[in-house]
Formats: sequence, structure tokens, C-alpha cells
Amino acid sequence: GTYTVMGLTVVVTVVFEIPVFHFAPALLDKYGPGRLQQAAAIAYLVRVVGYTLIPEGAMAWVLLLEPLHGVTYGAAATSNVEY
Repeated sequence: GTYTVMGLTVVVTVVFEIPVFHFAPALLDKYGPGRLQQAAAIAYLVRVVGYTLIPEGAMAWVLLLEPLHGVTYGAAATSNVEY
């Protein structure tokens, strides 16, 4: 990968974490901490398996999976604090 792709992964991740944290109280009220943990686990699983499917030389495709990291971290951190 390149430094540019690495930097963009951080930007994409944070951009998707912000809405999760913004709506955290509503998500907790609607789904509860257990469901948020489940959502985080599923997002993590899909992301990690997706990484293994990226063809060699197509590292920029990782940017398509990075939003799931924002969901994973945002949902897990929110539910951990509430639990």
C-alpha cells in the first residue's frame, strides 16, 4: 500500500465513526448494548473476511471496507461504556 491509501483509511474510518457516536444514545435506546455488540462483531467479521478477498495490487479496494471499521469501533465502544 501507499501512504496515501493508509491516510485515506483513517479518514474514512473516522468519517463513519462520527455518526455512530452522534446517534449513540438513540442506538442504545432502540437496540441496547447487546445488539450493538452483535452489530460490531458482524461488521468486524465482514471487514476482515473482505480484506482477504482483495486481489494483490488492488490495495485501494480496502477503502470500500473501511466504513465497517467505523461501525465496528463506534458500536463496540458505545455498548462497552453502557454495559
